[in-house]
Amino acid sequence: MQNKSISLSRVITFLRLLNQKFYIYNIAYEFVFLLFSMRILQRNKLALILFLTLFSNPLTAGVDTDIYSMDLEQLMNIEVVSASKKSQSLLKTAAAIHVISEEDIRGSSATSLPELLRGVPGLQVAQIDANKWAVTIRGFNSRFSNKLLVMVDGRSIYTPLFSGVFWNMQDMLLDDIDRIEIVRGPGGALWGANAVNGVINILTKKAHETQGTQVSFIGGSQERILSARYGGTLNDQTSYRLFAKGRHVENFENTPQNQANDQWRNFTTGFRVDGDLNANDKWMLQGNYNVGTADQTAFSPTWIPPATRTINDQIDYQTGNVLFRWEKQNTADNKWRVQAFYDYFKRRSLSVTNQVHTLDLDIQNQLSSLKFLKNHDVVWGLGYRGVFDELESSFVFSFNPKKRNYNTFSAFIQDEIQLNEVLRLTLGSKIEHNDFSGFEYQPNARMLWEVNDRHSIWGSASRAVRIPSRADSDIRVNISATPRTNIFTPPTLVSAFGNKSLVSEKVYAFELGYRSLLTNSFTLDTALFYNYYDDLVSNNVTFAGIETQPAPAHLLIANTFDNIMKASSYGAEIIAKWQVADFWQLSSSYTWFKLDAKLKNNITDSTNDVFNKENSDPRHQFSVRSQIQLPYNWEFDSIFYYTDKLLAQNVTDQARLDFRLGWTPAPRLDLSIVAQNVTNKQHQEFSSLDVLNTQIPRNIFGRITLRF
Repeated sequence: MQNKSISLSRVITFLRLLNQKFYIYNIAYEFVFLLFSMRILQRNKLALILFLTLFSNPLTAGVDTDIYSMDLEQLMNIEVVSASKKSQSLLKTAAAIHVISEEDIRGSSATSLPELLRGVPGLQVAQIDANKWAVTIRGFNSRFSNKLLVMVDGRSIYTPLFSGVFWNMQDMLLDDIDRIEIVRGPGGALWGANAVNGVINILTKKAHETQGTQVSFIGGSQERILSARYGGTLNDQTSYRLFAKGRHVENFENTPQNQANDQWRNFTTGFRVDGDLNANDKWMLQGNYNVGTADQTAFSPTWIPPATRTINDQIDYQTGNVLFRWEKQNTADNKWRVQAFYDYFKRRSLSVTNQVHTLDLDIQNQLSSLKFLKNHDVVWGLGYRGVFDELESSFVFSFNPKKRNYNTFSAFIQDEIQLNEVLRLTLGSKIEHNDFSGFEYQPNARMLWEVNDRHSIWGSASRAVRIPSRADSDIRVNISATPRTNIFTPPTLVSAFGNKSLVSEKVYAFELGYRSLLTNSFTLDTALFYNYYDDLVSNNVTFAGIETQPAPAHLLIANTFDNIMKASSYGAEIIAKWQVADFWQLSSSYTWFKLDAKLKNNITDSTNDVFNKENSDPRHQFSVRSQIQLPYNWEFDSIFYYTDKLLAQNVTDQARLDFRLGWTPAPRLDLSIVAQNVTNKQHQEFSSLDVLNTQIPRNIFGRITLRF
């Protein structure tokens, strides 16, 4: 082992010497360096690998990086909208926000939305099987994470059934994404309930940016994807695009010898039209239809021994939506936006079919620098959302009532006050009324200090809520059944019941951040946070007695959802970007996170919920991404992830390395080969109690994209 380490060191030294004359050897250096880092990581030298990755590479000595200096400066000044509901420079935004750019997406090894989100500080992505993910920001991760708001072009994609996201029902063309804005921390003052720990806003390209025909095929060891897109014009002011995409992901494995039952088949199609009525009026209309199947091995209680049966189930789903947006600029200081969307999904799982219809209307007005609002930039708006659902029941799941129509009315206002040349104060709040918990308010205060045109410091204090969902209020879940074994032991059923008296879960969040363009080739973005949660929902044993339905008569042990838990979390998030040379960029992120939870009023935790909440998120996460532009239109991208252990999921700490080698032999042709999870033949990332968790395998695939 010692001789091999010495050999690696000599190889690295040799490559560094060669680099003084031949920059192409950076490729070999980077590859060997990543292998060396993996060996160090296996010895748990976490601090050493982070230090080496960020600061040990000497290859920039004497390299002129002026050609890329403007790129990093533009990156820090990219316009974002998710933190303030208006266009604003990233450097001048008083929030922990990260942007996944179009270039990041193009060079990524990801083929799905959740995979694109890996490596973002403060955000955990864990794959459960071939078609399920657990995604969260700043804690409380689970298959149905309910404290994260996810949107596509401002359209919420969480299901009102439990305020989470069915990620396998959200397939889309990644090439059509302009950028993804991730806000870590509460966004309730602007976006409303359920934006508790963060907001993910996926923004797609305008139709005029996707003109012509594009055909793409991905094929490899685990999945095949075929997509086609056509963009054209109706007239000089109106552009459109049409697209379709089909996906088939093969079964993963649940053990090294046995194949799992989790393959995923999906087809999506849609359109987008962008038009200009005149210089001040713009409109957009888009729609999507998605249909697919997702296999799973589920666990279901039964009265027949051995009490829990294993079912090879097929989830059938279809979704559709239409969104319309109109923007009008009366004057430079007065802008209006009206947006409306309709969303529908139908999902059948474990012989139960659920249908949900959502109608949403949002009106927004921005007033800036008016005579009576000097040094003020005000954004205000009104909103309405109506949901109608129709839910079936089975022995495992049932809802009471089976049909329900519920509404949310909202209003918000935010005022950004320029106190002086360098200080900016933002005050705002959203007020909502919903049919589950009544009136809710979510205030927010933010302060930004622009030290100069390269450095900014910000702080914030926020209150946000997660309102009860249908699953919290109206559900019954039969968790386990014990059949009769003799005349003295009756059948026993353990069930969890919703609670119509639940109040909203609350968070009081405090953040401090620093964002800087330290040099022409190095940027740094850091955030510290402390969150206090109250009235969190957990199970509380409330009843034990005889029940006759469902038959046979049995002993019922009832667990009722109740607001009996509180928690606090705190952590640090860092992301750095380094333009090593005019052809090479490195970016690295690190997250440290800690969560403490406990039940209120000395209630006994009979379900281990406290342990699960405290230990379902990694204490440490970091990633390193390398992007190298090579001669003759070649590219080499690599990304390395490290995730700490998850005790509640029985998942060990793990490392993952992805590679992408791309080539553009002609302006209209792109070729690439990708290797995912090179460090592991297969591994487990997360677990869910109601389905069989499978091993995530190594995946190698090629991609061909043709444009004409």
